[in-house]
Amino acid sequence: MKKFVKIVAAASLAACVSWSFASCARDGSDGGVVSVYMPDGAPALAMAQLMVEEPDLGIETKYSVVDANTIQTYVSGGSADVCILPVNAAAAVAGDGKSYTMLGVVTHGNLYMLSAKYDQNVTSENLTSLVGKSVGCIQLQSFVGTVLKAVLEDKGIPYTVVEDVSQADEGKVNLINIANPATEITPAAEFDYMVAAEPVVTAKTSNGAIKVVGDLQQLYGEGGYPQAVMVAKNSLAEDEPEYITALISAVTESAEWIVSDYASAEDIVEAVNGNGGATLNVNNLKPQTISRCAVSFQTALSAREEVLAFIQKYNAVTQSDIKVSDSFFYGYGA
Repeated sequence: MKKFVKIVAAASLAACVSWSFASCARDGSDGGVVSVYMPDGAPALAMAQLMVEEPDLGIETKYSVVDANTIQTYVSGGSADVCILPVNAAAAVAGDGKSYTMLGVVTHGNLYMLSAKYDQNVTSENLTSLVGKSVGCIQLQSFVGTVLKAVLEDKGIPYTVVEDVSQADEGKVNLINIANPATEITPAAEFDYMVAAEPVVTAKTSNGAIKVVGDLQQLYGEGGYPQAVMVAKNSLAEDEPEYITALISAVTESAEWIVSDYASAEDIVEAVNGNGGATLNVNNLKPQTISRCAVSFQTALSAREEVLAFIQKYNAVTQSDIKVSDSFFYGYGA
């Protein structure tokens, strides 16, 4: 384990020097321990260095890597003091800013288009080539599908959602949900194209039979989109500002560390899986994989316009009415 640069404000040390958690008590399920939840997979990489080296943040912190399908329940149910979750889920369950505040964006897109049938790279200029084709997409009815649909709508390209390729419309892009990437993303798949996320992309393209032929971040444009965000309970942010400062600094440093020579894939996998993860392994955590997970910290204030723009697109695509208050963005109006 490498020595982590301890990022603790003097005020926090003074308040907690005795490490008596009675004086630094939290209202989470673990009393004096700050509970941090994150979904398994790429978002967990944002906290990789913290789980590997366990830095002193001023208050004891417990990391839990959980099933991505359940992540928003840790915010809606209030059990998480800090949580990483998709931006649309965060906005839906906490966008009013009454209970949680968004500290920042931690990942900026890890979605790619794959194909075993075509080699040509799909770009904004030739996106119409998808018309009449079948595109299998993971999480078609949630975040991933929304990004794909937003890309098509922005370019005025018609699409339809079908159950299988037999229902394909020759005049539209035919979107089909991929319920199980492990078994449905194969060289023999019926789809012309497939949309998946890292690190699954690396695993599925390792033998060359399936190739990466498109980058949804580039297709979306505008420098990509905010994907996973970190939120914290308002009570934690208000009562322990030094802890929040230390946490933000540590996550910022972790994003730099994970693409450096100091980061070990073995250490990362051991730490993430040791805290509940199951999807990462050394074979699919290559430097290119980590790079394509787009881990970097962007403060809530600097990401505010991008988040609002994405939620506007999300509402349009899904016919939702998610509203995000200015108070949701940490430091807004301060």
